Amino acid sequence: MRKRGYFEGFAGSPQELREYAAEQVGQFLSGIKEGFSLQPAMLRTSAHLRSNDKETDPYALWAWQVRVLKLAQEEVLETTYQPGTVNLEFMRRLTQESWSDKGPLIAKEYLNKHGIHLVIERHLPKTYLDGAVCKTDAGQPVIAMTLRHDRLDNFWFTLMHELAHIALHLDGSETWFIDDLDASGADPMEQEADQLAQEALVPAEHWLPETFVDAQAVAVAARALNISPCILAGRMRHEKGDHQLFGHLYRDKVRSLFESGAGC
Repeated sequence: MRKRGYFEGFAGSPQELREYAAEQVGQFLSGIKEGFSLQPAMLRTSAHLRSNDKETDPYALWAWQVRVLKLAQEEVLETTYQPGTVNLEFMRRLTQESWSDKGPLIAKEYLNKHGIHLVIERHLPKTYLDGAVCKTDAGQPVIAMTLRHDRLDNFWFTLMHELAHIALHLDGSETWFIDDLDASGADPMEQEADQLAQEALVPAEHWLPETFVDAQAVAVAARALNISPCILAGRMRHEKGDHQLFGHLYRDKVRSLFESGAGC
């Protein structure tokens, strides 16, 4: 937490932080209205946690949630979110931006203009997070992404998955959806979000894996759909369980865009 800048204004040594840990953590939690009431997400019945059987630290997850809300709170959006804004058409429109080298940054701008925060915040140890969605105290949706897997295809699927939660489950709700997308989505709401995310990225009638026989075929299909070929290649690798598919092609990174362009 100290290395990530969670304790604003504290410049002391690790030993001093240990001595004043209770005070610093208390100030950190009180930085947002919901800080203390959030409680560890795994202990809250109103938080939907998609995770594997790995040992998750609920207190690290709690700290990450507070950090996300603090960052969203510091970001002033010019537009007030209108419930019902996010639907399949909205998601497909946004997916078209994946073709650009700056697609993830354009996505952030697009969401902000519709009253939706996009926060990039690395996960803390033992949290195994890819993304989450929640609301600020003012009712603005917040999509948080960790970029734990620094791949363009993972960025777009995670973003669409969290947008699907807004479209299907979040409007009118005060809950959190917290996702480790390496985990199987046994929960019906997670399955619904997965399905809508896939449909937004590649409409079912255009998902023809038997035709994506090589890198050139993937490029041609991606051009026809006006999306990044990384999206098609990433889904093929996932479904076939072959992460060597297409060799070194279609493995674009994302994190550097936010580190140099929008903060991370």
